[in-house]
Amino acid sequence: MTHLQELFINNIRFYRTKANFTQIDFAAEIEVSPNYLNAVENGKYFPSPDVLQRMCDSLELSPYQLFLEQPEISNLQNKAEYQQTIMSLKQEIDALLQKYLIK
Repeated sequence: MTHLQELFINNIRFYRTKANFTQIDFAAEIEVSPNYLNAVENGKYFPSPDVLQRMCDSLELSPYQLFLEQPEISNLQNKAEYQQTIMSLKQEIDALLQKYLIK
């Protein structure tokens, strides 16, 4: 199995699970059999362009996202940035409250 195939398989599983699809539900969503989807996720088959497009449409992805290295790390970084922004805003609000309300 090539590195590109491994990326694709890992990303399909990652995004499918992130969207809360079981293999059976996702197979129905993209109009393939559960056995076919299982074979794709196990590297036995590679989807046709039509099936690939249905996967992307269902998961709300661009095709290139299925071939990215470690999408879960990217998502964690975004989550960390979001949490850092929230903490900064909380500190600013606390400082304003102390300045204007507590005298």
